[in-house]
Amino acid sequence: MERIITAPTGERIVIQGEVHGDAWDVYVKNVNGHREISFRNAVTWSETDKIAPPPFDAEAYLSQWDGEERAWREKELEEEAEAKRDKQMQKNAQNAKAKCRWFIKANGLNELLTLTYRANQTDRNLCKKHFKEWVRRMKSALGGRFVYCASFERQDRGAMHVHIACHKLPKHAVHKDVKVKGWELGTKVWRSIVGSDNGLCFVGGRKTPQGRVKQRSIAKIASYVSKYITKDYADAPKGSDRYSRSDSKNGIASMPKAEKIRIWGASLQDMIEMTFQCAEDEIIVSHRLTLERFGEARYWLVTEPLPPEILH
Repeated sequence: MERIITAPTGERIVIQGEVHGDAWDVYVKNVNGHREISFRNAVTWSETDKIAPPPFDAEAYLSQWDGEERAWREKELEEEAEAKRDKQMQKNAQNAKAKCRWFIKANGLNELLTLTYRANQTDRNLCKKHFKEWVRRMKSALGGRFVYCASFERQDRGAMHVHIACHKLPKHAVHKDVKVKGWELGTKVWRSIVGSDNGLCFVGGRKTPQGRVKQRSIAKIASYVSKYITKDYADAPKGSDRYSRSDSKNGIASMPKAEKIRIWGASLQDMIEMTFQCAEDEIIVSHRLTLERFGEARYWLVTEPLPPEILH
């Protein structure tokens, strides 16, 4: 595979990448007992003696044609540019998804909430305005501290709703000078903003066939909330915030950085055996192996601590 890079001098250089079948870049992240380890084939880049073509000049290219032929060429260039924008958007979405996931893990956000509208409220900006006010009032009801990370989703009918990870709500809280149950707080605050019969705040995980609510682990909550970032990315206006989270004040945990290690002289089987680790106090959340177009192998393993009720 080849790439063209621009040197600090402005010179365009053609470089060639070599995928090493027995060399691997390993990335490890740890926070609060949550671990993600991944590896992929190492790629080394070297300069070639090829002469890089000059930068593409769209006007010079289009000047060769006129009439219908020029219009067709313009459309072709716009489609290529749109494809590049989509590819960059997908990359940005994946980065935002990872940041959201790790924020939830780093801060131990162990409660899942979902804000919905009864009315078919399709205005994204209005939803964000309502959500911002909901966060402010939740902070007030909970004594000034409400750490959260949230993503937005448009339902099939068009209505917006919000998925939120936060710390487990207390058994009781005070709303408008009245003591209420913790699980009722989100709905009461939400309805005080969107209307007395215009929405709900669902608390917890999914219901089992027996009607019980199955609680999700922190890693599963992180995966659930963050997945809507990529799902919603194309629908959100360009330049808008794709997700929302608490700011860095008031003891918010910092995001972990990945440790990178390069290992030489190992086969794919060696690498899987080396990285597929799960201690007695851990459980595996997910793992997968994929093959890329240039023959690279990629592996990803996610673990998290055993729930306290099982560990003790």
